[in-house]
Amino acid sequence: MQHFFKYENNNIKIMNSTNKSQTSIIKFEEFFATSYKDDVFEILETYPDKRSLTVDYNVLEIFDPDLADLLIEKPEEVIEAAQIAIKNIDPLVKDADINIRFANLSNIIPLKTLLSKYIGTFVAADGIVRKTDEIRPRIETGVFECRGCMRLHEVEQSSGNRIIEPSLCSECGGRSFRLLQEESKYIDTQTARMQEPLENLSGGTEPKQMLMVLEDDLVDELNPGDKVRITGVLKTFREERSGKFKNYIYVNHIEPLEQEFEELQLSEEDEEQIIELSKDPHIYDKIIKSTAPSIRGYRDVKEAIALQLFGGAAKQLEDETKLRGDIHILIVGDPGIGKSQILKYVSRLAPRSIYTSGKGTTGAGLTAAAVRDELGGWSLEAGALVLGDQGNVCVDELDKMRSEDRSALHEALEQQTVSIAKAGIMATLNSRCSVLAAANPKFGRFDRYKVLAEQIDLPAPIISRFDLIFVIEDKPSREGDSKLAEHILKIHQSNTVDYEIEPELLRKYIAYARKNVHPVLTDEANTVLREFYVNTRNSNTEEQAPVPITARQLEAIIRLSEASAKIKLKDTVDKEDAEKAVRLQMACLKEVGVDPETGEIDVDIIGGGTPKSDRDKIQKVTEEIELLQEEYAGNAPLNVLISNMADKYDVSQEKVEEIVRNLRQKGVIYEPTHGQFRIIE
Repeated sequence: MQHFFKYENNNIKIMNSTNKSQTSIIKFEEFFATSYKDDVFEILETYPDKRSLTVDYNVLEIFDPDLADLLIEKPEEVIEAAQIAIKNIDPLVKDADINIRFANLSNIIPLKTLLSKYIGTFVAADGIVRKTDEIRPRIETGVFECRGCMRLHEVEQSSGNRIIEPSLCSECGGRSFRLLQEESKYIDTQTARMQEPLENLSGGTEPKQMLMVLEDDLVDELNPGDKVRITGVLKTFREERSGKFKNYIYVNHIEPLEQEFEELQLSEEDEEQIIELSKDPHIYDKIIKSTAPSIRGYRDVKEAIALQLFGGAAKQLEDETKLRGDIHILIVGDPGIGKSQILKYVSRLAPRSIYTSGKGTTGAGLTAAAVRDELGGWSLEAGALVLGDQGNVCVDELDKMRSEDRSALHEALEQQTVSIAKAGIMATLNSRCSVLAAANPKFGRFDRYKVLAEQIDLPAPIISRFDLIFVIEDKPSREGDSKLAEHILKIHQSNTVDYEIEPELLRKYIAYARKNVHPVLTDEANTVLREFYVNTRNSNTEEQAPVPITARQLEAIIRLSEASAKIKLKDTVDKEDAEKAVRLQMACLKEVGVDPETGEIDVDIIGGGTPKSDRDKIQKVTEEIELLQEEYAGNAPLNVLISNMADKYDVSQEKVEEIVRNLRQKGVIYEPTHGQFRIIE
């Protein structure tokens, strides 16, 4: 009796399910005939070139709230009913298999909370595409031939890897079948992986990742680094090796997210608080003081980092040329002064940020790695510079990276793209991010009387791409050391830090400014910047004078001016913003761009080139070698060269030997006999 009731209850359930499906089909027929009639007919006319109909979930919810709710709870049944409904209203009788895609789903769930309770439901999730695999065919309908009577059987296949055969031949009762691969029906499929948005993470948290399955016309729509909102059914499968279950999203719709991705979840109260805060006349100083407050001093560095967090205004010219708005900063300093602490703080504060250390970072980890997927094919997996697109990337110990890995930064810093040619994959990915890097002096401590490029183990092309370079020295000072010790002891004693602005509010303030404020240069600001550029370049009237700055520094000052205006949420860059940017740039140039011998600013020193004073000495050494060649029968003795350079030009022996050594390496002179030099003709 018990078994009978159980069977009867099952029958009731099956009937109820059938009735619901039939009701859903009828409702969808009415819905398509009223709300999407033109769209349906347009797709049917172009089928199979176009085979997906995108439905706005909000429109469906207004039409029938119960049907919209049922879509969330039982997505596969409802989507199947919608596909049947389109076939029923098809006037062309094409029997078309139209994909129904649902956009603007209200059920948006963060990846970190997308757990087992959502399995089988319709969900939407935001994320960054981390990796995309090869496109492969999947059997949708398998055609099997009975080995006994040759009768053909069609069997619908699931999305799993196992082939489902007929259980029994309806003709001869045989159980042995052969799959006819050419006769079977296939569908394109691709797997991809995305991770949760970086701005949703608190510092140090590992981002949650989710596997995605794309089919039919959704394949090849995603690239590593893309910001997307994925709508689909959360499903689970059992891994063959481990036997454990793993979740994935069977994707129904892809919505690209670009500019709005920078925005945190800001309520109306947040926006009111942000606008009110921007009216504070001391907001500029408050934001600087709120940047790495646990570290005392370094106002210029903190001001530069605050400007970097807000960023300048990116522009695209009519000829498709792109001008970056992101500001790159390099901090060079003695050990133990808090460089890493500053980088860590910025990585936690910035709305989108990634922290990486040079020793444990490879070129592939910065750009993109070519990795093998489960079936042996190659796919790209996005690295730090790609995942940090439209955010901040903090690279600590930049000087400790291998030279071949550092070269990955060249293109990313200026062009803000990452070009990949690996394992037969050719791709260009966006890396529109600000880079904050830290490096230690090559010989342990910074020497004020040597040029910067000699003291950092970094190539000149990378150094020259940073807008601002700061040198922080650890100099003993009774007064300064006393205040620093007091500050550190107070933090250790109370475990608290004094904030001018709370970090969470500051994060929202930065996100709001980056999204909504795009300041434009005023005539007054233009005048300040133009006069600074022209006057600085022409400050020395000598014909062969060193070049103090180039157009690269001018563009950096423009970006700093725009960022200064953004801090106050202004629509225009005023005179005071330009003056602040000029002061900051000059402070950096005086730190790292001054020739120790002449005391003049020389831009070649910053980029690792030869300073003007050294170029003059090189020219005098080569002229002296030519004179000595005539006097000493073709060969110039080194000891006489050293003596003459000291007497005539007051050049030290060490400098002459260094210049001779460099000229030999560059192939300008050679040494036919020991201690004798000759210029190569």
